[in-house]
Amino acid sequence: MAYEKAFTVLRMTTGLLFLLHGLAKLQKGMDAVTQMFGDLGLPWWLAYLVLGIELIGGLAFLLGIGAKYAAWGLAGVMTGAIVTVKWKQGFIGGYELDLILLAVTICVGFQQTKARPG
Repeated sequence: MAYEKAFTVLRMTTGLLFLLHGLAKLQKGMDAVTQMFGDLGLPWWLAYLVLGIELIGGLAFLLGIGAKYAAWGLAGVMTGAIVTVKWKQGFIGGYELDLILLAVTICVGFQQTKARPG
């Protein structure tokens, strides 16, 4: 019981982080975000995909609806962030926080759901 409550808090907190990152992209302006993706050598359209995954995935984590499925998209976003941006910055000050977010998304993705009685 305590584990389930703690896991719910972890899932919801992680969802809030992803949702706020998506909203920050919108606030910054997608022209600037697509330019940043281009500067990293990534296709411009990937910025919109990442935005959608962060917003929808963050909401799914917050609400607990479809979180297991959203987790894999969010895990992909975190893997991409680590590989394309954070890795060259090193562990401390680089990818350490992204790594914990990746771990949480993987845990949510593997979370067993209880069978409903009846």
